[in-house]
Amino acid sequence: MYEVVIVKADYEGWWLFDGWQDDIINRQQFNDTAQMLTGYKAIIEQMKNDYSSYIQGKYDLYAFFNACEIEFCEECDEDVQIFYTPIMTKNNEFYNN
Repeated sequence: MYEVVIVKADYEGWWLFDGWQDDIINRQQFNDTAQMLTGYKAIIEQMKNDYSSYIQGKYDLYAFFNACEIEFCEECDEDVQIFYTPIMTKNNEFYNN
């Protein structure tokens, strides 16, 4: 199964920490890699319009954010930035084209 998922987390999604799949807030399914890649590119372009900022990191993944969207982290006792990272997956595992 091919999907583009959106991960919402207090870290840039390219870190792919253990359990990153638990932070998925949205899934879009595709029939094959070509459709998934086209869908991924469209999602990136839409998110560039929807969010005020983004950074690109490891694996060329994007982390989108709005500077005013922060949440309090009880473990670290401070406010943290919230990031939204679109990630391509195959069978619920990271897919690096």
